[in-house]
Amino acid sequence: MKKPICICIFSFFAIIGIKAQDRTASPLLLQTWNLSKMDTYIYTYEKQDGFEARREGIRFQKNGKITGNLIKSTLRYDALEEPVTKKGEKPDRYIGSWKKASDSTVTLVFPYNTNMTGTFVISKLTDNQLKLKKVFSADIEKKMDSIRKTRNITD
Repeated sequence: MKKPICICIFSFFAIIGIKAQDRTASPLLLQTWNLSKMDTYIYTYEKQDGFEARREGIRFQKNGKITGNLIKSTLRYDALEEPVTKKGEKPDRYIGSWKKASDSTVTLVFPYNTNMTGTFVISKLTDNQLKLKKVFSADIEKKMDSIRKTRNITD
């Protein structure tokens, strides 16, 4: 009687462990991602071999370094306004660092560009797509949720 119970309990925890995989340790993350869509601080990236000259993007590296092909920052870190890209504005390269904050959260730091500095939840990570949601302080996050409720951001 004890043996089947132990097998069931072990199987249960094995299944939970598989479902709660560490997205930040995934080798899928360690590549070049070009921005395909941005909606209320939810960034959707597609995998590319390299940066495209006129598109923003990020490249995660194993050593905790990150390269960003980013538009020049005009905002502070916790600003509620989204960055506005001027037509024809070309992104520049910025070097920063990244670290794991939890199993599905990363912290990015670009010392000379605050557009992509902050904590992000990895809401989707596949072979071809990365979706990051910027995390703000509690009061800013409350305002962001009310903005997101008025827009259809699901896909």
